[in-house]
Amino acid sequence: MNEDMRNMFLAIAISLALVFAVQTFMPQLFPSMQSEPTPQQAGAGDTGDTGGLTVTGSDGQRFAAVTTRDDALDQADRIEIDTGVLTGTLNLQGAVLDDLTLTGYRETLDENSPFVDLLHPQATRGGYTVAHNWLLATGGGLIDGRTNWTVEAGNALTVDTPIVLSTMTESGVRVRRTISVAGDYLFRMTDELTHTGNEDVTVAPFGSVNRFDEVEDDRYTTTGYISVLDRSLREHKYGKIAKPTTEPEERLNPTSGEQGGVVTTGGWVGFTDKYWMVALIPSQTDQVRAGYSLNKGTLGQRQYVSSQYVYDTPVTIRPTQTVEVSTLVFAGAKEVDLLDAYAKEFSIPKFDRGVNFWFIYPLTKPLFLALAKVTDWLRPSMGAYAFGAAIIVLTLIVKTILFPLQLRAYRSMAKMRTLQPKMKELQEKHADDRQALSQAMMTLYKEEGVNPLGGCLPMLLQFPVFISLYRVMLVTLEARHAPFPGWVQDLSAKDPTGLLELFGLIPWNPELIPLIAIINIGIWPIVYGVSMLALQRMSPAPSDPMQARIFLFMPIIFTFVLAGFPVGLVIYWTVNNIISMGQQFIIGSMTKTKSQEQQEAAAARAEAKAAERAEKKAKKEQGGA
Repeated sequence: MNEDMRNMFLAIAISLALVFAVQTFMPQLFPSMQSEPTPQQAGAGDTGDTGGLTVTGSDGQRFAAVTTRDDALDQADRIEIDTGVLTGTLNLQGAVLDDLTLTGYRETLDENSPFVDLLHPQATRGGYTVAHNWLLATGGGLIDGRTNWTVEAGNALTVDTPIVLSTMTESGVRVRRTISVAGDYLFRMTDELTHTGNEDVTVAPFGSVNRFDEVEDDRYTTTGYISVLDRSLREHKYGKIAKPTTEPEERLNPTSGEQGGVVTTGGWVGFTDKYWMVALIPSQTDQVRAGYSLNKGTLGQRQYVSSQYVYDTPVTIRPTQTVEVSTLVFAGAKEVDLLDAYAKEFSIPKFDRGVNFWFIYPLTKPLFLALAKVTDWLRPSMGAYAFGAAIIVLTLIVKTILFPLQLRAYRSMAKMRTLQPKMKELQEKHADDRQALSQAMMTLYKEEGVNPLGGCLPMLLQFPVFISLYRVMLVTLEARHAPFPGWVQDLSAKDPTGLLELFGLIPWNPELIPLIAIINIGIWPIVYGVSMLALQRMSPAPSDPMQARIFLFMPIIFTFVLAGFPVGLVIYWTVNNIISMGQQFIIGSMTKTKSQEQQEAAAARAEAKAAERAEKKAKKEQGGA
């Protein structure tokens, strides 16, 4: 095998390795990139059939296994919540946050679709709740999910009006809770415990975020338990939590007296979805024991998983003494600028890691911040299309940064093109001696100052940008439901058109048949494939016919690979190809090999000598005249 052939297969191997890496870590080549799954819950029309079973919740309370959302909301007294970006109610039985809706985000692209419901009452399918209670050192709870609270102040929880709740416990401890809005999706709960009894009471604050029933994991990003404990980010999908071998030291069940969990000063715990998160943030100066627990459920029980913490050092309250503890609750959309602001204002460690920027966080987040900055700059003029326009601007920036390297690569490729006649001569001369041909080719490359692999390096350097942009398109809210001029309404999803649907003219869904769905590629992937083919045509053809045929298939292969990726990523790569073609055309017309330069220099010298001879002849003729 000659050197040219080896280099060719090396380049293909690298490309395929990158493609397979993408498939391994981002398993979404051909499935539809739909919006995040609708939370599991009982809808308004759900019959709520429980089959006669009752279940035990995380707080020990027994209730009907599944009921409708409306019925669940009617089961207890509630107080309204309206923060401008969240609406819902607070359950006065247990002072539980279990009914929150995000008013800035809809479930689908349809402008009339429902807003995203984040929290759901415990008695509904897919119950999702947040509770802050107090445990007694002797066992049991000072207050728990069955505690009835009285409203002391406030008719509704709003940005301007906090609410004050109170309850008297059997131990003679009066608990007064003030709940206020600390940010768009951030609540502050401040408990003031005053002992009115005669005997000391030892208690510990206990916070938990609870999810009921089985929750489906997202295939493409981490959904499930999330925490930052002891300055370390910890993430486990629900399927992983169900395995007993998963980080057993992080398992914690304070209500059973079981020891476990991670002891940490500061940090936070919660659950994350693709775009939403619910988290409890205890005091950042007190030591807590935190982790997760899973109850798989037996007969008469529903499965539930809890992300929770308990203060590691209980507090003893003597008669007439008062103790105060403050806790933050985040429940909302994972908007990076807000998470960054909360992390800074409230000293919450790594709170922005709620957005899963993946292991290439040092590259992915700066890339996102750059996109967000450009989007904000373009929004006054581009409106809803600002994010898509920012992708094009990003492409221009990346191409500009890599231009010096690409300039060298393009010159090398252009020189390779001009060497085709000489390479063909060498192939004919050494047709029967592959080793001699390889040596002759390398000598030619060296004499002409050509690097046959020089064109690969810029592409390899762009792959980290490609993967980072993939992650940005996949997990950030800015990409979700962001439109692009034309038929694209969601840059975070695959191209909505399909070849087998005649790009929307035939109303059927080929993706119901997986094998057929593979070839149902959209318009933008096809445009990308054409641009890649055109760019390939502008590059020097491989000297070996077999290599040329292999190269011919590369645009087809990558067209099908990218067909299942977010369309925003396909647009980026297409624009990148178009810019590359323009740059390659300009640079190629300006680039010469050493042979060309020597020939031109010789021609210039010959022309100068001819002019000199003509001038001498003219002078001689003038003298003779």
